[in-house]
This record gives sequence, C-alpha cells and structure tokens, in this order.
Amino acid sequence: MLEIGRNIRRIREIKNYTQEAVADMIGLSVTAYGDIERGKSDVNFARLADIAKALDVKEEDIVAFGSTVYNSTFNNHENAKYNNNTVGVSNNTYTIDKEVFDKMMKDKDDEIAFLREQFKKG
Repeated sequence: MLEIGRNIRRIREIKNYTQEAVADMIGLSVTAYGDIERGKSDVNFARLADIAKALDVKEEDIVAFGSTVYNSTFNNHENAKYNNNTVGVSNNTYTIDKEVFDKMMKDKDDEIAFLREQFKKG
C-alpha cells in the first residue's frame, strides 16, 4: 500500500492540491488522509475511487503511476499540453523530459526516506 500512497501524494503534488483540500473533498480528516499517503492505512476500492475523482484521474493511473501516467495526468490538467517527450504548461514556464521527471521523483523519494530515518533517530 506504500506505493499507492506514494503515487497519490505525487499526483496530489502535481495537481497542486494540499492534503487538507483532498481530505475535505473525500470526507476524511487530514490525519486519516495523510495515513493513506504514508501507506499506514489500506485503501479500498471505494476510497481509491473517491481519491481518483478528487484528483481528476483514473484509479488505474494512481496504481500504475510513472512517467507515462504523469504525462497523461498533467495533460488532463486544464492549462497543460504535451509535446514529444516533454510536458509543459501553456505559458512554457514548466517543461520537463520524462527521464528528468523520473530522476526528480527518485531523488524526492530518497529525500523522504532520508528524512524519515532522521526523524526516527530523533
């Protein structure tokens, strides 16, 4: 479930939603929603459908999130466009190669893992 939670977080961040906003849209407390993103709570199909609807993506996009899904997810965003191997918004202030995106996501995951370890050490 950790991977689904991580994917939900990634999509939420791409869409620029706060945890509070998504939690409110699906009728959960911020703590309960945060537990889903951290993989501490299981996500049943109904809850996954609620989250997907709130994030304006398909359930399968959450489960199979990666650079291909990122491109289609971002492309569905109201100001987004997709050209060749890049993704960008209409004013061209944000354009990224798929490989760069994958590396950014890995770096972010590594940073989160590091911070969790630091937190555990107290």
